[in-house]
Amino acid sequence: MPNEETWKPAKTDKSERLFQLTCVLLYSERGLTKRELFHAVDAYRTDLAKSSEDDFALNKKFERDKSDLRDMGIQVSNPDPKSDPDEMRYAIAADTFLWPEDIKFDAQELQLLNLAAQVWAQASLSSEANRGLVRLRGLGIEPATSDMLGFAPRLRTHEPSFLPLSQAIEDLVEVSFDYRKAEGEISRRHVQPWMLRSIDGQWLVVCWDKDQKAVRNFLLKRIVSKVSFRTVQINEKESELVRFEAPKSEDIQAAIEDLESHTASQIAKLKVRRDSQAWFHFNLGDEPGGDAEISFSYMDLHLLAEELSEYAHDITVLAPAELAKAIRNRFEAVANAHA
Repeated sequence: MPNEETWKPAKTDKSERLFQLTCVLLYSERGLTKRELFHAVDAYRTDLAKSSEDDFALNKKFERDKSDLRDMGIQVSNPDPKSDPDEMRYAIAADTFLWPEDIKFDAQELQLLNLAAQVWAQASLSSEANRGLVRLRGLGIEPATSDMLGFAPRLRTHEPSFLPLSQAIEDLVEVSFDYRKAEGEISRRHVQPWMLRSIDGQWLVVCWDKDQKAVRNFLLKRIVSKVSFRTVQINEKESELVRFEAPKSEDIQAAIEDLESHTASQIAKLKVRRDSQAWFHFNLGDEPGGDAEISFSYMDLHLLAEELSEYAHDITVLAPAELAKAIRNRFEAVANAHA
C-alpha cells in the first residue's frame, strides 16, 4: 500500500540523524559522496569506526534514511546517475527550503517573523549538526551560498502550486492551471480541488475535473503554470470567485479508494544485483542466494522510471515492458542533449 506522509516531530536518535544528514547535504553545493557523508554524520561515523565504508548494515541504514527523507518530501537527488558508485554524489536542491516569492507580509507580520527568526537563529542547528558541518570544512568542502540558519526539519513541498491549491481547497474555489502529461502534451485544466495527498513522496491534488466531468488526480510537479482562481463578472466593475459546494465525505473516500486501487493494480517486477546500491535501496539484506527478484506496486510509471534511473546498472526490469522503455528513453534523452 502506498505510503502516506504523516511526519511528526520527535526527539529521537533517528530524527537527529535525518536532520544532520539534511544539513550536510544542503551545505555542499556540488553534492557529497557516501564517503564524505559517512565521515560527516555522527551516527554513520560511529558505525564506520566499527566497520568500513563497504559495511552492509551502514549502507543499508543510509538507503533507509534517503527513503525516509523522500517520504517526508525532501528529495535527495543524484546529479549524475551513471557515475561510478564510489564517486556518486548526493545533493538536496538549495531552493528546497526557501520561502515562496509570491508570499507578502504587512509590517506587523514582518516584525513577528523577524522576532521568531532571531530566536531560531540562536539555536537553529543542533550541536551534532554543527559538528557535521565542521567536519566537512575539515575535508576542504566549501559551503553552498544558501544560509543554513533558517532551515528547520518540517513537512514541506517546493511545488509552487501547493500553497494556492491549499487555499482553494480551504475556500472551496474553482481553479485553472496548465498541466503537462508524461508524454509532454500540455493542456488547460479547470477543476474543483478536493484535497492534497502525498503518495511515495509525491504530491497530487484530488479534484473534480469540470471538463471531463469526473474525479481526477493531478501531480503537482506536472503543473506548469500558476494556479488561477476562477472568477465570474457580476457587473462592469466587479467580479467574484467561482465557488463550489464541499464534496461529500463518501465521494472523497471513493476517490481515495480508486487511487489506491489504481496503484495496487500497477505492478513492477525487477531483478536486483546482490549487494548493489539498488539492493540496499530495496532493503534486501536478508534475502538468501544471489540476485533477487522483487515485485511492488507503483502510482506513476514515468515517476518510477525517474527513480530507478539512479540504479540502472544494478537492476533488470522484468515487467512491465513500458517501464524498461521509459528508463531507456530517459538515458537516450540525456545522451542526445549532450551530443
